[in-house]
Amino acid sequence: MDDMDHKRFFIKILVIICFAILFAIVVQAEIKKMTTCRLASQLLQGDTRVCVFVGANNTQYQEYVPYDAGECPKEYQCPYRPNEKPFILKNVIKSIKDQFR
Repeated sequence: MDDMDHKRFFIKILVIICFAILFAIVVQAEIKKMTTCRLASQLLQGDTRVCVFVGANNTQYQEYVPYDAGECPKEYQCPYRPNEKPFILKNVIKSIKDQFR
């Protein structure tokens, strides 16, 4: 191989590395951030248990699980959605109950 072939080879390797780094950045951006949410309330509606969780920066999350799955966990890893509109727990519970009517 002459000197020109070495340069082309290294340029090709550099381009491949750049694409790999760019791909890694895009994949990392797609991964959702998670936060620890704590149980705020749980409701039983028929055979469904509704767990209401609250996390950092007003992150809110609800999980619907079958009754026989057991109690809601005290903590849960939920999607981080900061600065959501603050809520009143009584209104959330009323809304959930209304969904089951």
